[in-house]
Amino acid sequence: MTEVCIVGAGGYGRVVLSQLLDDDAYGKEWRIAGFLDGRVDVLDGYSTGFDIIGDPMTFVPRRQDVFVCAIGQPSFRPTYVAPLLAKGAHFINILTEAYLGRNVTLGDGCFFERRVTVGPDCRIGNFVMLHSLSVLGHDVVVGDYSQISCFSFVGGGVQIGAGVTVFPHATILPGRRIGDGATIGAGSVVLHDVPPGATMFGNPAKRIS
Repeated sequence: MTEVCIVGAGGYGRVVLSQLLDDDAYGKEWRIAGFLDGRVDVLDGYSTGFDIIGDPMTFVPRRQDVFVCAIGQPSFRPTYVAPLLAKGAHFINILTEAYLGRNVTLGDGCFFERRVTVGPDCRIGNFVMLHSLSVLGHDVVVGDYSQISCFSFVGGGVQIGAGVTVFPHATILPGRRIGDGATIGAGSVVLHDVPPGATMFGNPAKRIS
């Protein structure tokens, strides 16, 4: 049977594990092999039922392995998935209880928490994470390694670059462009385009760095 290796055993790794155990495919299409993490003591004090089976920087994928990214910080994800990709690792998408409209396209390694809504004709890049109760309107584009947190709303036609972090309860008005590496603060309302690398906060959102 296919074995799922969870890349990252920190707090978000345990969130990912919990959802995997509730996924309909668990025990039918795949089982969980364990975690990949260079911190050998990161699970001390937690009863997950699964062990750290290697370091993502050095682990050699086996024939039966597939991978799920559980690195919570978007900027850290490329560092830990790149060595595995270079060795031919296959990252799967986990979309438990997510609603996807028609003609949505997904990259590899995406993780959508429960009760996510993605409108029709959206294009989602590689290693994108959508947290619970986030909503994407129609024709939204989300770049690689970006993250949209709980209770956020992204209006129709918004274009989000790579490595963007949208914190909880943020709202991005339709048609706006969010540059690569930008950060949208919690509760912010984005009325205008956001340049690459900018940190925005407030209602209306203003640049703070």
